[in-house]
Amino acid sequence: MFKPGHIAINRPASGRSPGYELVLDYEIEKREQGQYVNFELHGQIDGKPVHERFSLHRDVAYNFLHSAGLRLRKYGVMQGLARTPELHVDFEKAYADLRQRLGIASGHPVDLDRFLQERP
Repeated sequence: MFKPGHIAINRPASGRSPGYELVLDYEIEKREQGQYVNFELHGQIDGKPVHERFSLHRDVAYNFLHSAGLRLRKYGVMQGLARTPELHVDFEKAYADLRQRLGIASGHPVDLDRFLQERP
């Protein structure tokens, strides 16, 4: 479920994939180096608590699913969130919300060095 600045993600266990109930909250922060999006991923995976925070510069903020997926690997979620088809509508709404909040249009340039530096 999507609300601006908030995505609720629920998935039952399936095969070797654990079940989870997660929330991804985000907010814009202005820093000396420019605008950043601060993300907070929290909830539970197979009953174990999850709490991760990360920040992405405005030009790479759209890569948030990859960044969240990297962090979720240590909790046993190997396929990442981007491969959750039932959430694509919510993720599209989040992308649109980020574009509006950051004032970024399609085709905006990305700093490749910054993009490649992202690590969990």
